Order: sequence, then C-alpha cells, then structure tokens
Amino acid sequence: MSKVINVNQADFQTQVVDRSHQEAVLVDFWAPWCGPCRMLGPVLERLANEPNSAFTLAKVNSDNNQQLAMQYGVRGIPNVKAFVNGNLVDEFVGAQPEPMVRQFLQRLPKAAGKAANQPPANGNGQAPANDPASRLQQARDLLQKGDGCSALPKLQSFPTSPQTEAANKLLPLAQFLCDAYQSRFNGSGEIDALYRQAADAIRRREYSTALYSLLTAVHHDKTHRDGAAKKVMLGLFELLGESDPLTRAYRQQLASAIF
Repeated sequence: MSKVINVNQADFQTQVVDRSHQEAVLVDFWAPWCGPCRMLGPVLERLANEPNSAFTLAKVNSDNNQQLAMQYGVRGIPNVKAFVNGNLVDEFVGAQPEPMVRQFLQRLPKAAGKAANQPPANGNGQAPANDPASRLQQARDLLQKGDGCSALPKLQSFPTSPQTEAANKLLPLAQFLCDAYQSRFNGSGEIDALYRQAADAIRRREYSTALYSLLTAVHHDKTHRDGAAKKVMLGLFELLGESDPLTRAYRQQLASAIF
C-alpha cells in the first residue's frame, strides 16, 4: 500500500475517510504555483516514507479540486488536515519545519485499526472502553459532531492519565453544548444570544464564528457564569489543536482580555 497517494473529489471518501480507520491520513492541500507548498511537500513525503511511519499522505491539488477544498474550509495553502477514524482531528496551515511536523504527528490519536498494538481489555482485541486515550478520543469525536451531552460522561471523573489535562479542558465545552441543546440559553439578554450563536456555529463546525461570538461574550460580561465563555474557548482550542490558525489567532485575543 503506497504511503503517498494523489486524491481527488471522486476517491476522497475511500482513500482518506475510510482509510483513516486503519491509520492516520494527512491530506496535503497544495497547488503547483504555491512556493510554500513546494517546501512542505518533500518534508511530508519523506516522513510518510519512513520505515516506522504511522500515516498515509494524501495529496490534493486544490486548483483541480476546488469543491473539495471549499468543503473542508481551505482558505490558504499549504493546508494539512489530519483524519483519524473517519474524522478530521487536527490541521495546520503554512510550511512548517520538520520538527514541528513531527510534533504534530505525535499528537494525533491512534486509528481504530491499530488497536491490536494496544493492550486489549477484552477478547475482541479492541482497546478497553474505559482506556483514557480511547475515552478521550470518543469524546473528541462526539464534540466534533456537536454532541456535548454524549461527550459529558466520557469527560467527567476522568481517570488520572496523560490525557487528563486535555479532558479537563474539553469538559466545559461539552457542558456548554449540552446546556445549549437543552435550551438553557433561552434568555433575551445579549450574553445568551451570543452563547446560542456560538453553540449553533460549533455544531456546523463554523469554529471561527463560534470563537468570535464567545470572545464577544468575554468582552461584554467578563464575570458572567464564572468566565464560562473563556473556558469554552479554551475547550475549542483543545479540540482544534494548538497548530490551528484559529487557535493561535484567538488565543492571542483572549490573552488580551482582562478578567
């Protein structure tokens, strides 16, 4: 199985989404005229072809697949998006040096098809349901679908582990989405309106809109619900990943807000 493949609109589902259940798939949105793309491309290909590589590199010419680029919110190239277990789990934009790309790869969760390499907890070789890494990934998958109520029990009373910090950051996001689903932000005030807008945007994966609404809530009422807007923003940063351009941009803006 080739570790570097060319993908288009027609075979994206099978070559990227379906394939990501076996191992991570990095999608490199690039174009022939893009100078930074020519810098990053060889780095990604070299890493993909390393003997112990745990990912497939799928190259998408964004000029020839504009609908696909629009579907996945590509606004600048190179744009590398990581898919695991059928979900978009992380991404970065721009030509990154090799050490940064390696760190990005190390943060990716394991694909379900690699569960045989993990200590099994039952007879079918799957990771235990309460395994912290598996539990955290399940919560991430649910949050990416906007399902905070289902993610809540996976994040509450989270066992002490390397994943605990990430789970604690995601917990306010899950609670926020669940509260919105249960119509707890149905007041007529401006803060509740901003919360509704943010929750709706998260469900549509319009994270820029969501972060803008939450940041506006932070500025309008910095003591409202014990800084809930800030905690939800931090949860979104964790969900998107530190390398996401939205995380970098809005973390700076959040840092400038005075609580």
